[in-house]
Formats: sequence, structure tokens, C-alpha cells
Amino acid sequence: MTCIRTRSRRASRTAVTAMAVAGALVAGGCSSDGTPGRSEPRSAGPSGAPARAAGSGLPPLPAHLARQRLDWGDCTAQDAGPAGFTLRPDADCTWLAVPVDYAAPAGSTLRIRVARVRARDAERRLGALVFNPGGPGEPGAALVADGAFEATPDVAARYDLVAFDPRGIGRSAPLHCPEGNGSDLIPRTAQQADAEFRAAAAQGQDCRRVTGALLGHMDSVSVARDMDLLRAALDEQRLNYLGVSYGTFIGQHYARLFPDHVGRFVLDSVVDPAADQTAVARGDMKALDASFASYARTCAANACPLGRTADEIIARTTQFVRALDAAPLPGPDGSRLTTGIAAQGIRGPLYQAEKWPDLTLALADAMAGRPGALIGLAAEQIPAAGVRRPGAPPVDVPADDPTMPRNAVDCLDRPGPRSASQLLSYVGEFDKASPLFGATVAAAMFHCAAWPIAPTGRAEPVTAPGAPAVVLVSFTVDPATPLDNAKAVQKNLGGSVLVVREGTGHAAYGGGSECTDRAVDGFLVDGRLPPVRVDCAP
Repeated sequence: MTCIRTRSRRASRTAVTAMAVAGALVAGGCSSDGTPGRSEPRSAGPSGAPARAAGSGLPPLPAHLARQRLDWGDCTAQDAGPAGFTLRPDADCTWLAVPVDYAAPAGSTLRIRVARVRARDAERRLGALVFNPGGPGEPGAALVADGAFEATPDVAARYDLVAFDPRGIGRSAPLHCPEGNGSDLIPRTAQQADAEFRAAAAQGQDCRRVTGALLGHMDSVSVARDMDLLRAALDEQRLNYLGVSYGTFIGQHYARLFPDHVGRFVLDSVVDPAADQTAVARGDMKALDASFASYARTCAANACPLGRTADEIIARTTQFVRALDAAPLPGPDGSRLTTGIAAQGIRGPLYQAEKWPDLTLALADAMAGRPGALIGLAAEQIPAAGVRRPGAPPVDVPADDPTMPRNAVDCLDRPGPRSASQLLSYVGEFDKASPLFGATVAAAMFHCAAWPIAPTGRAEPVTAPGAPAVVLVSFTVDPATPLDNAKAVQKNLGGSVLVVREGTGHAAYGGGSECTDRAVDGFLVDGRLPPVRVDCAP
């Protein structure tokens, strides 16, 4: 029985919600160290409001923020996400006021959009379970309001399901940054790297002019503080939380800032805060290679049109993708398939094995000169500038760049390279290490290198002394958040436990593994902390 499901109508995006993983990777058995489950050290309780923003030297919050209560009402059509989605009839929505800058909480505020589906068993209600789907850049409220995020009957009976759009995202004062004029080709020369750096810098400055002060406060620490205001407004003494992928990064910072407010925390597909941008990129590159190798083995075992063996599939795909910048393939409606767009199109389906057949067909078509399907897979991810879904109407006016909210968060959260020459060296280094994905992963760092605001976050382990144990969840092979991340974070968050689902995918909980879901649901519903390590076999 799955805990989190997303309806197929919602497109898969990079590092977002937990998806069903089907076929050969469905887990059916579970093994652990054999020790009995432990009770959680603390239990959730009622009420409690923050008197001041957490963090050394921050001033107290004004009473109208610290003591606000949520005025729930009907959701609107805008809360259903993309056009054509429908609202759940039992969904409620509201607004939460938060300061733009917690160092000046009496100044400007913004409104955070929040959605809720109430617990079905009101008499046995445990509280609210706040959900963040990842990204960064993914709005969470719509996933609850339109039913794309659903829970098992046990979880839905006992918890109000609550999600929010983080600041600057979705309906929460969304950024409207114009598209840039950078190239969709990988920069290979000093001249190309300088041009890409200048284009990224100009786009960042344009975004800053349009956005104003909020752009400097899109960091995850501010989002974690917003979550504590949400907890208080929900009248919860402790926050019960499910964070997926980037949502685990927010959750760790919340636990560091508010250890006494941590309730039942589940962090699935774990991000390691100790890694800077370059280390994250190296990890991404290795994880993508391992995930594509897993895909290639599965494809080769099933009469794959791309090759007879995994090595042949990898070699043929790599050769095809690397040649695209020199000779891009024209696609529908003026689109074209380049190396970067092809790599993005491949990357998305690796997150969920049920989409691997789609990837096979798209690659086979592209290699036969028909790139529309692979371009479409790239457009299903957080779309890169210049990637337009085939069949989309022509754009006659300047459009927002949907990648910019993610950049605004990433570029503040982690330090990284800050020059074109340094990035060009990484393109060469990564290209040698991963001929299929390396150059594309390295080139993605150009935006943050040229970002107009210096990072405010540091690359360092996050600890949370005094917080209760949390449950960490991971696939053995994950294209975005490798298992090593979860192992590192388990050491930093003392007393935490790790549930490992064997197989390849992203967001291991709620995707068809009875063993994984049983371990996590036992914690969320009954407060039973699993053993220190639980291994769930396919």
C-alpha cells in the first residue's frame, strides 16, 4: 500500500514528488538488523507560537506575525496548478504572512500560500503533516489542493495533509524573471564561456531589478523559519514533516534552528548540506551515470532497440548526445535537440522506472532523426530556457524563465565557482569523468557563478542537538541524491535511522515498496522508530 501517490496527469519534474516505481524495481521484501522498533523519543503536542525568530541576534517577531491564526477558505482555480487540473472537493486554502527579511521582521512581508486536506478521522487526529515536494522551485500547495499528493488511508485518517508554496514560488509572491539570451550549447572555449557568463550575469541583474529585496531572501534558512511560523499558525507544538529531495535540506535546517519543535520528521532522498555547488555537481554526475547504467541493463534485458548490451547502449547514447551540439537536430515548431536538452530529456525519466520505456522510445526516435519525444521529456522537467514543448503555441511576448526561482534558492544556499575560467575548467574535467552527463552538469553552474547576490549559506554538516531522531529514506541508486548523502546525514543527525530501498529511483517512500512504506508509516502513525538500518529488498 503506497503512502504518496501522484496522478499521472502531473508531469515529472526534477527532484519533486515521490512517484510510483513499477516493473522490476517494485520492492516486495524487507530485511533489517532484527532488532525491535524503538519508540520515538518525543511525541507531538498541541499549540505553541514563536516569540522570536530563531538564530543568533535576530530581533523578535511582531505579534501580528508570531500569533497569527490561519483563516481557511475555499481554494480557487489557481490553486489547482497547471491549466486543466481540478481541485479536490475537500481541500482548503489560506495565506500565511511572513517577513521578507527575518533580520528586519517589522519591515516588508509577503504571503505564503498554504493548502490543506483535513484528517478523515477527526477523533483520532494526530495533527498536521507538512509536506515539501522538493525542487527547489516546486510549489507544494497545488499538490495537496489538486490531489497529486495523496496519502495512505492510515496517514490520511490521522493527519491533516498540509503543503505550502515556498517564498518566491507558485502563488507565494512568485518571481517573474525574464528569460535570458544564453546559448543552449555547452561552452567549450574561453570565448563561449565568457559569453555564457555575461549572459547569465545580465539575466541575474534583470531578475534582481524585477524582484527587488525578495531575491536576497530566497534562501532555505528563511524557508525553514517560514515553516516554524506555519507550525505556530497551525497551533502545533511540534512540526510533523515529510520532505522529499530538496525538502530534506529545508528539514535539516529546521531541525538545527528549532530542535524543540521537531516532531515526526521523514526525510526522503536526502540532500547533504556539507557539499558546495561543485561537490553537488560531482555527486549528480556520478549518480546520473549509475542510474543510466541501471536503465541500460534493464533495457538490454528486454530486447532494447538501442543495443544488445548495457555497454553498447551507453556507448551509442553517449556518442549520439555528444554529437548534437555540433549538429543539433531540428524538432517540431522551431525547437532543436542539443547536447544539453538531450541530457535533460534523459535525466528526467531516470527518476522513475515506470518512465524508462518512454525514454527508450524517445531515444530510438531521436537517433532515427525524430527528436520531438526527447525534447518533450526535457520540457517536462523544470524547463530550461529554449526548451519548448512540441506543439506549444508561438510566444510573441517576453516570457518568464521558470528556472530562475530554483537558481534564486540554489545560488544563495551554497558557495561555488565565481568565474568563467574556473567553470570552463570544470566543463573539461566533468566531460572526461562522465562523457554522457558531465559537461551538461558543469555548465549548469554558470547561473550561480554569475548570480548578482553572493551566497549566504555555507557548505557544512548540519547538526541538531536536542532534536529527536528522524527517519531518513533512500534508494540504493538515486539519479539526484545518492545513498551516500543519507549515510552522511545520518551521522550528523544523531540517533536518526535509515530506510534503504534497493533499486533505482528518486523518492523511495510511497512508490510501491511495502517494506519501505511499512517502516515509515509505523513511525508517522504509531510513533515507532525503525531500527537504525532497514534494508528493503526488491
